Amino acid sequence: MSPVVGIPPAVTEETEPWWDAAREGRLLVERCESCSTDSFPPRGICRACRSRATAWVEVTGPGRVYSFTVNHQRWMPDMEVPFALVLVEFDEHPGVRVVGRLRGCPPDEAVIGMEVAVGFEPGPEGFAVPSFVVAGRSASAKSATGKSATGKSTSGGVVADA
Repeated sequence: MSPVVGIPPAVTEETEPWWDAAREGRLLVERCESCSTDSFPPRGICRACRSRATAWVEVTGPGRVYSFTVNHQRWMPDMEVPFALVLVEFDEHPGVRVVGRLRGCPPDEAVIGMEVAVGFEPGPEGFAVPSFVVAGRSASAKSATGKSATGKSTSGGVVADA
């Protein structure tokens, strides 16, 4: 998928820290300071107990593909198809699932349960958007933002709650 294809996000007070971290190659979720529930996307309020006492926590471990779809429709003129969109869940963050493009393997090789590492790639208007790299290939995979699949510098989707 071309890095400039897409619609830029509507940044809000609740989501601005998330987009700033994404630009740095870090995936954040909100953690409730009252009940320890993790939430994504950011809302500024706990999805479980409704507390407004939340803090940002970085997702550092690998995730697993919970579900996926392979898109063959060219929704925008410069969009490269086919590509796989994966819904990824994280053992360390129960109830958090994040959608992103799968990189590091052909779309027809995507499978449920596949281990993936978090990565980012350039999105519209300079925003970094999450993507996922097949974990076995993540050490050498590099995103277009110059970050490895784990978000470490290498050279200088829709989201749902359970």
